[in-house]
Amino acid sequence: MGEVGDRMSGGRKEYGQSATEYMLILAAALVVVAVAAYYVTRGPSFPPLSATATHVDNEIRVNIDTGSISAGDWQYSVSTIYGTYDWKNEDVELKAPYASLGTYSPSNYYVSLKHQPSGHIYFSDQTITIT
Repeated sequence: MGEVGDRMSGGRKEYGQSATEYMLILAAALVVVAVAAYYVTRGPSFPPLSATATHVDNEIRVNIDTGSISAGDWQYSVSTIYGTYDWKNEDVELKAPYASLGTYSPSNYYVSLKHQPSGHIYFSDQTITIT
């Protein structure tokens, strides 16, 4: 009977070790899942910027109130059709007071601005009427 008792207590001891090991594995798995969820849900980052589209005579501009975007990291679109985008890159820093998007003939234009690496759109289809 002593042999059976030894096996049972040995079994309980083994079971206790196994439960501890399972708890450590579960804790490690939860940490991995939490880290993965953080990286999946955080989304891409973009610089804070307050800007509007305006025009002076025939020149369309992006006026910058606060913030800036590095050269090559921003794109703009100037279109005569609402909801249609032809994104163009700029190799100058977008910073106050304004950035010129060029001169245009009289018409209605829809101006959009985005951060290229993240795809964040700061504004889209702001109407500019050049007369």
